[in-house]
Amino acid sequence: MRRRSPVPALRRVATATALSLVAGLSLAACGGDDDGGTTAAATSSGAATTATTAAKAAFPVEIAHALGTTTIPEEPKRVVVVGLSDQDALLALGVKPVGAMDWFGEDTYGKWPWEEAAWGGEPAALVSTKSYEINFEAVAAQRPDLILGLYSKLSRSDYDKLSKIAPTVAQAKGTAYTTPWRDMARVAAKAVGRTDQAEKLIKEIDDRMAAFRESHPKLQGQTALVVDAGNGPKSYYPFASKDPRGQLIAELGFKGSPAIDKLAGKDGFGTEVARERTDLLDVDRLFLLIDAAPQKRVEADKLFQRLDVVKSGNVTNLPYYKGTQLGAALAFSTLLSIPYALDELEKELPAG
Repeated sequence: MRRRSPVPALRRVATATALSLVAGLSLAACGGDDDGGTTAAATSSGAATTATTAAKAAFPVEIAHALGTTTIPEEPKRVVVVGLSDQDALLALGVKPVGAMDWFGEDTYGKWPWEEAAWGGEPAALVSTKSYEINFEAVAAQRPDLILGLYSKLSRSDYDKLSKIAPTVAQAKGTAYTTPWRDMARVAAKAVGRTDQAEKLIKEIDDRMAAFRESHPKLQGQTALVVDAGNGPKSYYPFASKDPRGQLIAELGFKGSPAIDKLAGKDGFGTEVARERTDLLDVDRLFLLIDAAPQKRVEADKLFQRLDVVKSGNVTNLPYYKGTQLGAALAFSTLLSIPYALDELEKELPAG
């Protein structure tokens, strides 16, 4: 089963490409730039705007990241994202990437309910392989003038290959896949010259989170876990506080589980919990990432059903692929998916 966190199966990127191939791709990326860079649409049809004088004046910009500092000489027109969720911030800002990764698979690409309208029926070309690796040839084929890898773990080798195609911004310093959503949104906005717009959207989300906390006082301070139950009852996968899911519920007023954080370790996103240690999941509230098939197995798991949190009715099921797809919205936790997630959580959680 694929955990919907960037565990090894999801965060591997291709590293076996020969340097000669990369050099060829770099030349391909340069060819036709004068034409493709000026005629390709850079914004979604639902939020199309012309670049303002202020945005143009913002360039050149320099962005520091885990693998160095990247200079973006002018407002980019063709952006490829190789971070698993990087398209969301750009779409929220009205910028439509020309290439993106398919994180979840399962025929979900370009169809997430918070993204679909922004794509306008035409999602970006895929630049990932079926095993969630970067397809360098596909990246170069889009003739990008900027590559973003914010929600990623680019190696030095991968970064060097991408940088030969176009200026590349890698993940922030620190543990990969744990950069707060605000920070990633601000980097994406700086890279495309839309910092003022990003700050406005961030404030709107901050205000909504504050309103949520105010309207749900009884939830404040409760211990909570987001748990992938797809492998239940053989095992469960609770996410740690530093995972984006853990960060999001903390912003809504919940507290994480010290026991799970300890098991996850300093750089861990979560931890596998065997059926025999289901007691570790007995917090005040569980957010269960689950679809129909595993739900039947979990309902038959006597150890899970004995938990106080289950008996008290404080388990909220969040589907990945069906219905609201709220579980996936929490996994993305982006400038675009968070407002959608808040809408749906309001329907699921008791007020007062």
